[in-house]
Amino acid sequence: MTGFWKIALPALAFCFAVGCGSSSDDISDEGLVKTSGTASGGEVKLEEVKSDGTATITGTVTYDGTPPEMGVIPGINAVAYCMQGEIHNQTWVVDPASKGVANVVVWVNPPKGQLFKKPEQKTWPDAVEVDQPFCAFVPHVVILYPTAFNGTKMEETGQVLRVKNGASIAHNIRVTGSPQKNPARGGTLTPKSQGQDFNLRLEDKQEVSLNCDIHKWMTGYAITLDHPYAAVTDKDGKFTIKNVPAGADIAIMSWHEALKKFSPEVAGGTKVKLTKGETKDASFKIHAK
Repeated sequence: MTGFWKIALPALAFCFAVGCGSSSDDISDEGLVKTSGTASGGEVKLEEVKSDGTATITGTVTYDGTPPEMGVIPGINAVAYCMQGEIHNQTWVVDPASKGVANVVVWVNPPKGQLFKKPEQKTWPDAVEVDQPFCAFVPHVVILYPTAFNGTKMEETGQVLRVKNGASIAHNIRVTGSPQKNPARGGTLTPKSQGQDFNLRLEDKQEVSLNCDIHKWMTGYAITLDHPYAAVTDKDGKFTIKNVPAGADIAIMSWHEALKKFSPEVAGGTKVKLTKGETKDASFKIHAK
């Protein structure tokens, strides 16, 4: 995958800002879209990552410097019910004591031209749920694993995005990816609704946004991957990725709604080779552009 984010001059400028450790030519982007290299005769050629066991990646994402003010969302005070829930802008959620940054997606990319094989044991839920208990999406950022490589071809995992409405008022849901892959779709969710399911297409090359057209400040995000080796940082900026295939040259990648995709500078460099049974610390810092 190379088209999810434009990575020419804007990406170069961003690397100077956050300290990207590798060029785009060195990093495989297959963690976000289906690889589609073709062999002779037009057949799709997919290579499995060779692994000699599993390892764990853990760490904390912290803000470098003084975090931006969250601020109260403009216009939210016009709806009294909304004031009972989250009223602050969710772009930068930073713990004031530790400076841990919430809602950062961290994942691993396989070596270029390869794919992680679907795990033998199912560890992912059938549905990733996002609720609207008041007038904000909870969680604000989620990860989806709708498609996997079975060792021969890509197949669906059956996982869907489920958007619920736990509020006592109506909400609208609009789920939007790229116009070619995931054009806007959705509808009205009645109060206390169990929600609507969305089958997202893995090959979408951008984050999928969640919006409410009734309460226009409401925004959330879903990132799609073709493997389960990813995590979203919690309120303290901490994350843990378990059962990561060991023995292969992998790249650690990240996404934040204000920064989009980037390669964080972690101890030992962006590219790592995990040893069976080890726990790798992949902590890093970020800041606003």
